[in-house]
Amino acid sequence: MRPVASSFSWLEEALAAASSNLPEEAEGYMLGRGLPESMVQGMGIGVWRGLPEPTPSAVFHEKFGPHGLGVVGWLSIPIRSPRGALLGVDFRTWGEEKKNVREFRLPDAAWNPTFTGVWPESLERIWAGGDVWIVEGLFDLAVARVLPSKDVALATGGAAVSKNHLDFLARFVSPRAQVHLCYDTDAAGEKQKTGWTDLKTGKRYAGVPERLMRVGVRCRAVHYGGGKDPGEIWERGGTDALRRTFRPLEV
Repeated sequence: MRPVASSFSWLEEALAAASSNLPEEAEGYMLGRGLPESMVQGMGIGVWRGLPEPTPSAVFHEKFGPHGLGVVGWLSIPIRSPRGALLGVDFRTWGEEKKNVREFRLPDAAWNPTFTGVWPESLERIWAGGDVWIVEGLFDLAVARVLPSKDVALATGGAAVSKNHLDFLARFVSPRAQVHLCYDTDAAGEKQKTGWTDLKTGKRYAGVPERLMRVGVRCRAVHYGGGKDPGEIWERGGTDALRRTFRPLEV
């Protein structure tokens, strides 16, 4: 699948330049954090170099400067729709710097699901009937290292599943497949797994598994130990730790 053309060709070109000739140290950093090499390449993750010409986007200009110099040297992670259209980009620091993440979204992101981890191969696996494993952050996608080859890992950018996410999963996940919700083990992640009640109003809010099952998608919450999220489990024990944590949970 080729990216869908848009009026944001200036951003497409800059992201392509960022992912070409990826510095060895940046690639090593991402692989060291657990991202599979195929995912780094398939998603087009790069190191941002800036724009040769001033951006035509007032919003981008305001956030990052006319040439995007405010995030030069940061990782650039393209966010795409199921059709391959560019929906935006996440920028994040890497190496020894304190974590900092900044995002830019195109107008089409308002009505499209914005998963991190969408690239042609991942979509083909979903359409072929693979299971979907949902995590929160970019480096939680390390869980993909120990999944069955037919399955896919996607990140929602936090412990929240939007209506656009629900619509995508309801439309594309096979009836014979299942969603595995692997959100963090903190309070926010656990609330999304099980649902919660507002103590002030008494109103109950459904968790992600319940919301997905309402639209016909089989889903289970994955409760696990060994770390607060898949990325931390990878850092503590690599592939073996991930395999011990997640492979026995397959159904």
